[in-house]
Amino acid sequence: MTAPLVPAHVNLRNLPTMPLDVNKLRDSGFATKASGEEFHAAVLLWCTSWHQLPAGSLPNDDRELAKFAGLGRVVAEWQRIKPGAMYGWVLCSDGRWYHKQIAKIVIEAWRYKMKYAYDKCVDRIRKANRQLEKKQEKQEAIPTFDAWLESESAKFSAEIDL
Repeated sequence: MTAPLVPAHVNLRNLPTMPLDVNKLRDSGFATKASGEEFHAAVLLWCTSWHQLPAGSLPNDDRELAKFAGLGRVVAEWQRIKPGAMYGWVLCSDGRWYHKQIAKIVIEAWRYKMKYAYDKCVDRIRKANRQLEKKQEKQEAIPTFDAWLESESAKFSAEIDL
């Protein structure tokens, strides 16, 4: 089974908008082949996945998927359109569904969110270092973005609203 396409800690719940490559979607085979119901359900599922944990994933539960696809509790209707609506989704080893294209968008947004948090962290370190310099005390080293991203502070920052 495929490993999850997004790390488990990726949280985008405080980002209300999801980027969409309209040209890629418009020209896709999915847009050409999907019925109106399938297309509608798929777009709702993409939107729902944006705020799931991890971001970009969906639960493997037909009742929840029916609700997220705009069908309420009508699981039988969901079963009818599921193959088309779930186009591009793969069930991964954590028991959740992931879509390759959405996962790419999620990772880009996550890195952007983390870069913003990193820049704020660096600003705080620089400010503190100016005070330490005045006192002729040892200053804190500024980590690289990649080192910071691996640190516990980045994981903590991921959970707060930036």
